[in-house]
Amino acid sequence: MAWFEIDIYRKCVEVDLHDYSHRTAIAASREKIKEAYEHGFKYIRLIHGAADIRKKDGGSIKFALHAILKRGELDRWVDKNSKNHRFDGGSLLIALRHNPAPVDGEWKEMPVFEYR
Repeated sequence: MAWFEIDIYRKCVEVDLHDYSHRTAIAASREKIKEAYEHGFKYIRLIHGAADIRKKDGGSIKFALHAILKRGELDRWVDKNSKNHRFDGGSLLIALRHNPAPVDGEWKEMPVFEYR
């Protein structure tokens, strides 16, 4: 089941995308990246699984996340020049841009629809 966890001390959000459909995983990832930036967080870790997948014949969530990051679709929130991005097997750690005016509010729940 998908979940997310907020670490206010490290300013990092972890988002587990396991069991989501491809479409829901990408939508949830975009939403949480945007939300983490809005709250002034430094990092977001997207746990997508498929650590042992090396080719594009599997791990579609993994490759879709890498592709949208590479294409610059997340540049509004992601520090594209950071050397702190980490592509660790089953997860992707993304360094976020500095938000000069972060909000302090509630976080949205993860979607509960369109599981595999």
